[in-house]
Amino acid sequence: MDNQLQKWQNLWQHQKSNSLDIDKLISQLNKMERTAKFQRIFVPILFSFAVYLMVTHLSNNLYNILSISLIVIGILFLIVPLLKNRDNLINDKFDISNQHFIDNLIKKLKQKVLIPKRYMLIFSILLTLAFNIAFLGALRNSTTYVQLFAQMTAIILFIILLMVRKYGIKRYEKQIFPLIKKLEKINKQ
Repeated sequence: MDNQLQKWQNLWQHQKSNSLDIDKLISQLNKMERTAKFQRIFVPILFSFAVYLMVTHLSNNLYNILSISLIVIGILFLIVPLLKNRDNLINDKFDISNQHFIDNLIKKLKQKVLIPKRYMLIFSILLTLAFNIAFLGALRNSTTYVQLFAQMTAIILFIILLMVRKYGIKRYEKQIFPLIKKLEKINKQ
């Protein structure tokens, strides 16, 4: 009898700790969703404004049109995954018990990791290519040294973007992988 009571007590304490973990998990997921919501609002507005300024203030030669087109395509590579990966805030800890919901959430979190890994790389390549094309058009009558300096500036920009991407990958993985592990642990229970 005493042994049975001890088992029930241990089980009860174990359930309480899981409840606290779920509350913390919900809080982390909500924090990530608020950040993503800010990104979904801020990034399109910022890039729309930038594209508007480029279209209205740059000449309409072929180099600038190609550059603007590449930048717009690169921006779309960043914005579409942000808008596609929209989550709803979790309001109740009982919502998280649904296995289908957890599987879907794990899938969405794994897709979020692709934003800095895949889409930021594509954006960086397209942006660097756009700058190189714009420099070719703007500096076609300049000396070779000026053109070379402009191309090197674009390459340095690409290296900086790769470093920012690497930092973004580490930050996303540090933030998202523990959540995925917690969700998989909850899913197994």
